[in-house]
Amino acid sequence: MSIKIKLLLSNILMIVIPLFLSLILAIILIGVNFGRSGFEQHKTGDQFDRIAEDIFKEFVTISSDTLNNPDKLKDPAYLKSVDDKLKSLNSGIGFVVNGKIYYLSENIDRTEFQKEIVWERHSEGMNCEIKHADYENDIQYFIHEFKLSTGEDCALYIFFDISPIRKFVTGFISDFMKYFLFIIILTNAILTFIVSQSIVKPLGKLKFGVDQIKKGNLSFKISEKSKDEVGEVCRAFEEMRQRLEEAIVQQLKYDEERNEFIASITHDLKTPITSIKAHIDGLRDGVADTPEKNAKYLDIVYKKAVDMDKLINDLTFYSNQTLKKIPFNFSRANLKFFIEDMIDEYQIQLEKLGISIAGSYNLDDNTMVKADVEKLKRVVANILENSIKYMNKPEGHIKIDAEDKGNKVLIGIHDNGEGIKPEYLPNIFKRFYRADPSRNTAKGGSGLGLAIASQIIEEHGGRIWAESEFGKGTSIYFELEKIGEGNEKKDSDN
Repeated sequence: MSIKIKLLLSNILMIVIPLFLSLILAIILIGVNFGRSGFEQHKTGDQFDRIAEDIFKEFVTISSDTLNNPDKLKDPAYLKSVDDKLKSLNSGIGFVVNGKIYYLSENIDRTEFQKEIVWERHSEGMNCEIKHADYENDIQYFIHEFKLSTGEDCALYIFFDISPIRKFVTGFISDFMKYFLFIIILTNAILTFIVSQSIVKPLGKLKFGVDQIKKGNLSFKISEKSKDEVGEVCRAFEEMRQRLEEAIVQQLKYDEERNEFIASITHDLKTPITSIKAHIDGLRDGVADTPEKNAKYLDIVYKKAVDMDKLINDLTFYSNQTLKKIPFNFSRANLKFFIEDMIDEYQIQLEKLGISIAGSYNLDDNTMVKADVEKLKRVVANILENSIKYMNKPEGHIKIDAEDKGNKVLIGIHDNGEGIKPEYLPNIFKRFYRADPSRNTAKGGSGLGLAIASQIIEEHGGRIWAESEFGKGTSIYFELEKIGEGNEKKDSDN
């Protein structure tokens, strides 16, 4: 839920919740104030309504009597019976004749009541006028004016006590406003706390994360499940932390590899340089005192210089390839023709070393692959040179085969050399790695051949791997993308 929706919902709830609670509060306070106001003697509001109705009916009945038999009200016994009936209803009666009190209930103050009556003469005769409907604040009355048979002006008062209603209304309003204000404040505080916590708590996590990063600590973790904008920021921050942590780990690994790389370069360059210096010193000191020795020393110096030149070339190619500085020029190449050219190129050299080489094809003669031919030659050359270097059999055999694998072609280069121990096999495509823990470089090589081959094949979109059985030989496999009738459009798109 977004922060905008949270705030909108919070504002709606700040209105709805107080209204709902106020309704419940009003129901409760009505019952409480019924008791406080004196309604408890009537038990319920319905009973109070019936009593008020009875008072009015009694007033109507008496008024009706005065119309039919007005002199009846001169009977004290009749007035007393009416008074007793009204007392049971918490009411009273007053009867005034010619401005004088003829009868008044005991619970009504005579002096105060007399002040309520004002007589004025009109052309119609003597009329009774009421100053106001309140009597001693909490007592009100109905009034009916009529004349007796003798012509005397009369006024009948029916008093009723409104103090319970006044107390009820006053108490209800006072309590309602007090608790309503409390509900408003409490609702506002709770909703504000809930909404603010959904924002402040994640912000606190972010601040903690920032402080930890400032201290150089990336091992913490920020977990936030909320779906609002702050939660998204927290998750983005956590993703950034993870990537930063991975980058630092990668940087440390890179630094370690760089140091190892420098150490390997130093080692592989120092060995031929030391040999060159030693043989040059031998020549300078006259150790090579015969033409044969002199030629031998010069031949060794030249060979070591060639090894250094090849090492430097491999280093340059590997570094540039790692930095993606070497462009690849892909084209369509007939795989069988390519392999046959490589066999022809190495056949004479291999025959001199007592090694045979042959090709085997499980594909059509016109099978085309997507390749940078010059880079691919380097891959095959590096693998072949590796096979030559570790060939320890009197009769060496190297076979290059190719097999159609649908969208790809699988090329395998197999030899019957000394093979690689299983524990060394996973690392042979790493730079400067030799399957020789003593790092004996007697067999020569930069240790970059298979690493370069791996880089080139990856740029071709394929993969390279090795299988070997120690003492029996090694097979290096790699894949190339085939370009056939079904792949021509795909190739043109690329």
